[in-house]
Amino acid sequence: MDVLKGAVDFVQDKTKVEVNQRDIEKILSALNSTNHFWEVIFLSQKPFAVVRETINYLISIDFVKTDESGNLILTEKGKEFISANNIPVVKNYTCSCCEGRGIVFSEIKDAYEKYKEIVKTRPDAIVEYDQGYVTEETAYSRIALMIKKGDLVGKRLIVFGDDDLVSIAAALTKLPKEVIVLEIDKRLVDFINQAAKEHNLNLKAIEYDFRNKLPDDFVKSFDTFTIDPPETIEALDLCFTRTISSLKGAGCAGYFGLTNIEASLTKWYEFQKLLLNKFSAVITDIIENFNHYVNWNYLLPSLESSLAFVNVQPKLNWYTSSMYRIELVKDIDIKNEYINCELYIDKEAILYKEN
Repeated sequence: MDVLKGAVDFVQDKTKVEVNQRDIEKILSALNSTNHFWEVIFLSQKPFAVVRETINYLISIDFVKTDESGNLILTEKGKEFISANNIPVVKNYTCSCCEGRGIVFSEIKDAYEKYKEIVKTRPDAIVEYDQGYVTEETAYSRIALMIKKGDLVGKRLIVFGDDDLVSIAAALTKLPKEVIVLEIDKRLVDFINQAAKEHNLNLKAIEYDFRNKLPDDFVKSFDTFTIDPPETIEALDLCFTRTISSLKGAGCAGYFGLTNIEASLTKWYEFQKLLLNKFSAVITDIIENFNHYVNWNYLLPSLESSLAFVNVQPKLNWYTSSMYRIELVKDIDIKNEYINCELYIDKEAILYKEN
């Protein structure tokens, strides 16, 4: 029996996501390292649905079983296959000091301490807007990266969607010329504006839906943008139509996270083509697992999964994304109009319903 080919066929039929044998090997390697489903996703860096259905297949051929707690256990057949095919244990050589980002923010530590106090009363993440915010260390690592790249000091920064509250993090440093937030969730708009008032920050949040045209006075007005976009191709196209429209022109930069958990490398390929061919933007940096997200409390109830190993409570911050920095290489004019599309759900999304 060709286990890897069988797994590829099974997973592609169940998920409609492109998969190859190396993907299955990486999931097996993660299973050789941990018995916790959410850590398998973190270690393999493959889409949620792909990992879920690969494990389903491995259970069906008696390579993996689950115990009463939902832990994943390799059977003797599974262990024999892993040994015979030299599938390794995943080794983590990530720097424990910077968590692999290559960035520290000691020079803005005072602002960081204020930020930690402010965000204690932040609104909860909600499923309606596909929210899930990053750790406090991640937020300030983003700020430090912008400073390092010359994209924050004395610059106009626009933040598209801000459940991470990175706008507050940036404004507290007193380094940007101005910070503007466009956010659909009125709770966050009110929270950000109240924080700006209480702490005398040059920061303003405005209620905004990405599908609506960009306010005219924001077109070609900013030096830098940051966004955590939804990861459907339609949504990525829409979000970068808005974000890149906001930049003044060549040399201006944008920052955003993109996962492997809800975006396969096939999707990365399609998106990178959009950046290059449609938006005249070059990718200057991709920093793996830069963004670490706090576990959001609506996840398991929203999944409604029949699979015991999926229903196990996560015991680590398993959801991460790579940090992209892009830079415009030439001025670009983009039509500013209303665009309707599906923002949050496609076949690679975590909350896409199982077949």
